[in-house]
Amino acid sequence: MKIYGPIFLGDEFFKGTIEIRDGIVENMWKGRKDYDIRATIIPTFINMHTHIGDFYCQHEPKGKLEDIVGPGGLKYKILANRNKVLRGMRRAMKYMEREGISHFVDFREGGKEGIDLLLHASENMKISPIIMGRVEDERLHGIGLSSISDYSWEYLRNMANWAKKNNKLFAIHASERIREDINRILSLNPDFLIHMLEASDDDLRVLRDRNLPLVITPRSNLFFGKIPNIPKLVRYRILLALGTDNGMFSLPSMFREMELAYKISKLYGYVDPLEILKMTTVNPRKILKIEDNRIGKRAHLILFKRYMTPYEIVVKGHMGEIKKIIL
Repeated sequence: MKIYGPIFLGDEFFKGTIEIRDGIVENMWKGRKDYDIRATIIPTFINMHTHIGDFYCQHEPKGKLEDIVGPGGLKYKILANRNKVLRGMRRAMKYMEREGISHFVDFREGGKEGIDLLLHASENMKISPIIMGRVEDERLHGIGLSSISDYSWEYLRNMANWAKKNNKLFAIHASERIREDINRILSLNPDFLIHMLEASDDDLRVLRDRNLPLVITPRSNLFFGKIPNIPKLVRYRILLALGTDNGMFSLPSMFREMELAYKISKLYGYVDPLEILKMTTVNPRKILKIEDNRIGKRAHLILFKRYMTPYEIVVKGHMGEIKKIIL
C-alpha cells in the first residue's frame, strides 16, 4: 500500500509518499509517486499518563486532590471492584484504539493483581500498554510512583534501584499538589516526571539542565483548578508529552487533551500547534525510545481523510476525520 499526502514523522510536515507492506515501512519518498491512498499522515498518538483502572467510575468525584487520588482515597475504593475495573479498562482501551492511540503508559495500582488485571484486559487488543507498577515484577515496563511525600525514602530508593538494575523505566509524580524538593526527586534518577505544577523557576532550570522530560495532563489538572503554564515549560526547552491521567474525570482522548493544551496556553502566551502535536506523537517516542515509522521498522500511523494542518488536527481533530489507523 502506498500513501501520498502531507507527512509528519519528525519535526515538520512534507509532501511525500510512504509505502507500507505487512505493517512495515518499505520505502518513503519526498514528492508524489504512484499511490493507493491519499491522506494526511501522522504517527499514532501515545498517551503518556493514564490510570485506566478508574475509568468505570460513573459518579462525580468530589473533594480535594488527596481525598480523591491520594493513598486510601476514593480511587482505591473504586479499584476494589475487580470486575468493574476490568470492564472499564477494556472500554478505555477500545476507545483509545479508535482514536489512533497505539501505546499508553499506565501507572498501575493494586500490586501484582493490578498488573494481572491490565494484562488480562489487554488480551486481543491492538493497543500496547506500557505498565508502570509499584512492586517488583518482571512483567512491568517500569516503576511509576506517586509523590515522594507518599512513601518512605527506603521504599523509594529500593524501587528506583530495582528499576535501574533490571533496565526498566522509573517515573514519579512531582510537585503536583505542593512543591517538593527537586534535588531529592532527581537523586532517584527518574526517566521522566509527571506534573510539576507547583515547581519554581529554579526547579524548571534543573529539569532543563538535566534534559529530563516532563509529562503534563492539562484536563486532569483543570479538574482541580490548576492550570499548567505550558508556554513557560516550552521556553525552558523541556521535552514535553501529554497524558490524560485519571479515568474518573478524563476521557482518554488525545484530541481533547491537545485542544485544551493549546487553548489554555493562550492564558500565558502562545504555543505553536505543531509543538502540541509533537507532545502526543514525536516526543513520547523519544522518551520511551520507540523506534517505528522508519524504513524497515513497524508502521504506527494515523491517516486522515483530507489535508489537515497541525492547527486543525490539534483544535478540531476527531475520530470522524480518520480514514485508517495502522497499528
